[in-house]
Amino acid sequence: MELEPGIHQLTIGREPFKGFPPPNAFLVVGSESSILIDTGYDDSTDHEARLAYLAETGGPPLSEIILTHRHPDHGGGAASLHQATGAPLSCHPLDREALERNHLKGRAPIAHELVGGESRELGGLSLEIIHGPGHTWGCLAIYVPERGALFTTDTVMGVSTTVIRPGDGSLREYEQTLHLFQGIGAKVIYPGHGGPINDPAKRLSQLIEHRLRREKELLAALATGPQTPKQLRETIYQGLPEVRQPLAEAQVTTGLNKLIEDGLAQADDGCYALV
Repeated sequence: MELEPGIHQLTIGREPFKGFPPPNAFLVVGSESSILIDTGYDDSTDHEARLAYLAETGGPPLSEIILTHRHPDHGGGAASLHQATGAPLSCHPLDREALERNHLKGRAPIAHELVGGESRELGGLSLEIIHGPGHTWGCLAIYVPERGALFTTDTVMGVSTTVIRPGDGSLREYEQTLHLFQGIGAKVIYPGHGGPINDPAKRLSQLIEHRLRREKELLAALATGPQTPKQLRETIYQGLPEVRQPLAEAQVTTGLNKLIEDGLAQADDGCYALV
């Protein structure tokens, strides 16, 4: 659907897990060219639906496909869309290897590396590229100043908080990115899952407060003695549906990694304790 003039949301594909919205891709259309932000899953039915929507808009051809990060619900369909449209693919260098290995598999090249600070002029609309690490090391956000619109992929969502898996990203960098987004002063956030967030300042404050609260809960749980991530997850995320428990446990581990970086905790044979 067209969210506002020149900005389209393509919500196509399966739920990553039950009860969680399918991934969003976004089409930004100027008078001279168009750019697609993310490509969803690598699924033939999804691919056909995306191409049909691109044809329906009748705008200028795609000049670029920007992949915000490495995960399959956002970069999985990149090779198929490149082959169908000829539009070059772009991503951050820190996520490039994972995208090439897991999704492109030699079917399409990465044409451009984006490190943040780049801009794209589409004719009447422009894109400012922002490196917003945390969810992944190479996570990108995109700002359209003419609309006050900030595309945050999975870094900021209205339907959920963000999971940061160990080895994918950094909780410290995630928190820094939230503060970076606060300074932009966007009027609306378009997230990687779910609908628009019309009060970005409020949502960003909520997420920052949430992360501080989770860290305090983690410290309080560790104060009772050494524990494994599973034990900590059971204490902190009580009543969580089974399907989300692995994600919560991953988030606990990422939080523990930050405490270790801060010199507040230490690990010993799978157990964690306060220093």
